[in-house]
Parts: sequence; C-alpha cells; structure tokens
Amino acid sequence: MFKKLFATTAIAMFAAMPAAAGSLQDPVVEPTPMPQYVEPASDWTGFYAGINGTGGVTGGTNAWGAGVHAGYLQDMGDLVIGGELSYNYVFNPAGNHFFGLDAIVGYDAGDVMPHVTFGGSYLSPADLFGVSAGAGLSVKATENIILTGRYRYTYEPTGPNTLHQGILAVSYRF
Repeated sequence: MFKKLFATTAIAMFAAMPAAAGSLQDPVVEPTPMPQYVEPASDWTGFYAGINGTGGVTGGTNAWGAGVHAGYLQDMGDLVIGGELSYNYVFNPAGNHFFGLDAIVGYDAGDVMPHVTFGGSYLSPADLFGVSAGAGLSVKATENIILTGRYRYTYEPTGPNTLHQGILAVSYRF
C-alpha cells in the first residue's frame, strides 16, 4: 500500500508542476527597430555673397576699405574647396579699387571652417597686379548667414608694394 500511495503522490506532484518547456500564451515578438534618419551635419556647399570691411597697411600707410564679395564652396566631407571674387573701395586720396580672386581650401569642423586662401589681385588706378595668400575662420551664425575673419597678404611685384590686410565679412549663403 505504501508503494501505491507513494506512486499516486508522485504522479499528483508532477502533474501540478508548470510545464518547463513553454507556456500556453503566445510568445511576444519584439518588432525590429527601423533605422532612424539622421540629419546630415552642417554642409558648406553652395553659392554665397556678402559685404565686407577691410583694414590694412601698405607701404607704411594705413588703408581702410569696404566692399562686396561672392563665391562658391563645395563640401567634400572633411575638405571644403571653393573660390571667391571680391571688390573693395579703398578710402584714401587716390580712391583705389582693389579686386581679388582667391581659391579657398578649408576644413569642415561643423559650423566652423578654418581655411587658407591663395590667388591674385588687381589695384586700380595704379594698375598693379599681385599675388595673395591668407588664412581665416568662417563661422555659421545660421545655415544661411556666415561670418568670416581673414588675414590676406598681397605682394605686388610691379610696384614694390606689400599689403597686409584684415577682412571681416558677412555673407548670405543661397
């Protein structure tokens, strides 16, 4: 009788235990997360135009000017390349007109772009051609407004003139 009681108790205990291999409920399937669109980082590509003020020293004489500029930049990842055409009226007794054409090579650091420039210049009415090089920093105030500070060194071999020029510019990017 002890064997029958033990066998009946063992069967009842195993029958009352929950199943270890699964359950009667449907499994919960987690949905696969969809890839999220990430807005690209700030891009410098596009045409721009603006106004600028200049101050400099040429031949020991201080010179001040104001002007306009326009250019195009192409953002290629970390590298930004482009070109800029500028015109400045120089406030001096001669009333000089300074034209510049520069290539720009910069580093895309998000909303900041340190850059170097190199190119050529023409000073009228003195009829002087020169070569120039410089360095600067452009900062995006917004996606369309760019603030730039730049130093430009110009050498004019036809007249023993050198020009050290500081430029502050505000540009609108189209």
